[in-house]
Order: sequence, then C-alpha cells, then structure tokens
Amino acid sequence: MKRLTRLAIFVALAFVFFKLEIPYPVPNYEFLKLDLGEAFLLLGTWLFPLEDSLMALTVWAFLGYLTGSNPVGMLFKVVCILATLIPYHYLKGSKSKWILVPAIRTGVMVLFNWVFTPMLWGLPTHMLPAYILIGVIPVNLLQAYLNLAVAEMSAKYLRSHIKDIAT
Repeated sequence: MKRLTRLAIFVALAFVFFKLEIPYPVPNYEFLKLDLGEAFLLLGTWLFPLEDSLMALTVWAFLGYLTGSNPVGMLFKVVCILATLIPYHYLKGSKSKWILVPAIRTGVMVLFNWVFTPMLWGLPTHMLPAYILIGVIPVNLLQAYLNLAVAEMSAKYLRSHIKDIAT
C-alpha cells in the first residue's frame, strides 16, 4: 500500500509540473513547451520497477485527457516520455545516460515528428526540415537534460535522506 501511495504522489507531482509549462522562447515555435513533470516519472524508476513508472505514465495521460489536454499533443508527449523513460531505466546507473538518453529521445522524436507532424498537425512537408532543426531537436535536448538533472538531483537527495532515516 505504501508503494501505491508513493506512486500516486509521483503521478500528482508529474501532473502538476506538466501543467506548469514554459513556452519555447523562439518566435513561431511558442507552441512547443518545456516542463519538469517528466522528472518525477524518471525519479519513479529509481524507486519502483519500470512497470510502475509506465503505469504512472498511463494514469498521467488519462488525467491529461480528462482535463481537456489536446489528444494529439498528449500522443506526442507520451511518445517523448516513453523515449526517455525506458532508456533511462536501463541506463540509470551508467554515466553514459547523459549522452544516450537525450540522443535516443531526440532521435525518436525527430522520426516521429517527420512521419506524423504533416498528418496530425497539417504542417506542409517543405517546412518540416526547419521545424525539426529549429524546434524538435533543441526542445527535446533541453527537455531531456532538464528532466534528467532534476531527477538525478532528487534521487541523490532521496538516497541520502533514506540513509539518514535508516541510521
């Protein structure tokens, strides 16, 4: 039961921090957002099995849908999170996570945007390279590093805090 309570806290924190979005500060790309909600889902992978973090992501997506978030935007966000969460789970003890997780996330999102943005958002295909280069790549790298840093700092704090409680 304690595990379920902690998982609910991570989902709640992720949901609140997803709603506190910062627009990407490049003209004509303000629809791209930066947020810290993903950090709490990444932090959950330190404390729980991957399945629990994926369940938290499912609950978060359902809450987003219930609160009126754009379903297409939610689809893109879920793919982003999966492209970060799964590699992070397997690389969390490795120093290479700082290179590989952002690279994997960005690569997945470049491919996903290249295929689905013209269909789902109606972006003309001749504008796609500029959109990928100016928007998708920098936003995903910034988002990945920002959330990794917050998750790692939080994990260090929690590890030291748990050690203090145990002694």
